[in-house]
Amino acid sequence: MPIKFFRVHALISAILPFIIAAIAGCAQTASHGTIDGKYLVALSGLPQLEVKTPNETAIWITPDGDAISIVGDENFTISYKSHAFVVTVEQCEGEGLPPVWFRFYDGPNMFAKANFEEITFDMPVVKSGLPAIFNQQSKWDQMGIFQPIPVFSDVAPTFCGFSGPKTIWANGGHNFELVAGNTGFDTGDATPVTVWNSPWQNEFDDTLYKGWMVYPMMALGNGNGALPAGYAFRTPGSMDNTLAAKDSMVHCKYTVLNDKEIMLLELSYNGATTKYAVPQKLFKDKFLPLVIASGAMAADDKQVAQVNDFMWRWMLFTTTCTIQKPTNPDGKLISIDELKQYFPMTTKYLNIKTKVKGYDGINNPAAFENTLECGLGMELFGTLFDFRLFTDVQGYSKWLATEADKKDPRYAHWRCVEAIMRSREERCKAEHSEDAVAGAPWHSINGYLNEQYPKECDCNDPETKAIIAGLRSK
Repeated sequence: MPIKFFRVHALISAILPFIIAAIAGCAQTASHGTIDGKYLVALSGLPQLEVKTPNETAIWITPDGDAISIVGDENFTISYKSHAFVVTVEQCEGEGLPPVWFRFYDGPNMFAKANFEEITFDMPVVKSGLPAIFNQQSKWDQMGIFQPIPVFSDVAPTFCGFSGPKTIWANGGHNFELVAGNTGFDTGDATPVTVWNSPWQNEFDDTLYKGWMVYPMMALGNGNGALPAGYAFRTPGSMDNTLAAKDSMVHCKYTVLNDKEIMLLELSYNGATTKYAVPQKLFKDKFLPLVIASGAMAADDKQVAQVNDFMWRWMLFTTTCTIQKPTNPDGKLISIDELKQYFPMTTKYLNIKTKVKGYDGINNPAAFENTLECGLGMELFGTLFDFRLFTDVQGYSKWLATEADKKDPRYAHWRCVEAIMRSREERCKAEHSEDAVAGAPWHSINGYLNEQYPKECDCNDPETKAIIAGLRSK
């Protein structure tokens, strides 16, 4: 039987054809009132959405699903998209092979005992932090993902089940995404992303950008949709590896307005700031009725309760590596020596600070079911693994040791993938990412252990060379 799931289409184009106009600050419109820096404040009731300078922007997603943005330039330029949130029923046929060759997640996460009130952290954007290889058919994505509750027990063991309705809401969330590569192809568990046309960079189009791009957005679980992404910053990458330079880090801030049931994302970089606000009422009014009427979710489904109760307790510091095809853009098969280079040597989340409702202080360990744990949050699928889905390193290692066909021409790649995963988990722990000192900033550091590629991904390593040649040295 085909498995039904949903896909929410972010109906927004790169050139924003729906731009209303650049309207003078004291002009009047019949439907939207006075256009000035407090325009979105009047619409949303959120003083945080005021813009005062050309280096400030804000986006308000209305409860009706419209997207409205403002730039704090001399004209207070407004952009408007009606019906930006559209829900349609899709189907995953049979086992449903994924549309990408390789898709991998890892990174620690933390689960609070109550709703968060605020989460802040910094992500370095240095040139040396980029993957050695990224291109039009790959995507490296360093994310902060803010979700309702952990979903490990609800994830099915195949790709098609992973895309089903059991986690359509629970595995979705509000994201900050720092990307190298292409955001515009179907990854199998996330809709293609077109970011809001940036006021800070010219020629903001689909041409591969040779650097970092960072933006906020809200996405439903496992490729079932997304609201339009927010304004983006681009940078070729700072040359300052000490992270002292103004252009070396982006600052991310989640503000959970528990009384108003609104999520506010604020992204700052190099003197500019953009804000992105989403009310929970949008999902109560425009999402729940449709998914319940379709039969994909029942009225007593725990995901429905998560929406109605405005539940936001799970924070993930997640990195993903996606490769669309088994070949490089030049048409040659991706070797294991190349596969390892799609991952950066080091990825950092710094100065993590959290406040949890009902608990005193910053980073109070008593407020958590679990503080940061390196081994949680791993996901792996792709046609490299047929229809399989893996959600922990131990499970993958067991499959590789006991079930995988060691004569399969993909075996050397499977072995390399295991080594990459283990190296990254060991690096995370070696960097004390799991330390949870009360009242002090936390961090999450990931990458290759000792900043060295694993020998299992080296074509010149004797054992690896023998495996590639179809032999076994042990």
